[in-house]
Amino acid sequence: MEIKNYINSGEHVLWTGKPNKAVFIKERIFSPLFIVAAVWLMFDLAFIGGFLGMASDNLPFSPLLLVPFFALHLLPVWIYIFRVVFAFREWRNTDYMVTDKAVYVTKGVFTTNCDRKTFQEITNVSVHQGIIDKSHNVGDVFIITGFTTNSKGQSIKQGINIIDVEDYLEVYKLITRTGTDIFSDTMYPNDLRPKENHGYKTKYNPDEE
Repeated sequence: MEIKNYINSGEHVLWTGKPNKAVFIKERIFSPLFIVAAVWLMFDLAFIGGFLGMASDNLPFSPLLLVPFFALHLLPVWIYIFRVVFAFREWRNTDYMVTDKAVYVTKGVFTTNCDRKTFQEITNVSVHQGIIDKSHNVGDVFIITGFTTNSKGQSIKQGINIIDVEDYLEVYKLITRTGTDIFSDTMYPNDLRPKENHGYKTKYNPDEE
């Protein structure tokens, strides 16, 4: 299903795009999870090697019991391998769209989910470039819609991200400009806007009191 099929009646598309495929897949391969998985795997291999180096009759339990234990214990490694193996499928299901009403992001591996955030929900927009991004001249646009608190009392950002796109600066400017226009239309509809704004570029001078 194309991302344009998610828009509502009367909604106009301003921009659509996809992540850069090479960058998207490289970031799955060289992610922070790679370091965790590598260290975890080396630790478990050393642990397994130590057990296998012992005589089987000296073990207090059957060596076969190690198979299900390490199959579960190596979960971070399996997660990393899963993300790398299905990186292309995830990229194929990832699409971005900006309309005059909201920002859309579709993503998924085996299923596709569409996340829609209206401009009224957006509280902050920022731009980011990682090491791999800079080498391919792409960037990310982070869109924050609010914060929640987890069980530990930590504040967690809520929102959606447009990552690894070539025209990230244009997308950033488009979202901020459209959000400003919509806010202005909401606060001051066209028919109610004054022709002159006497508060514009004025300065506060406390010495004049």
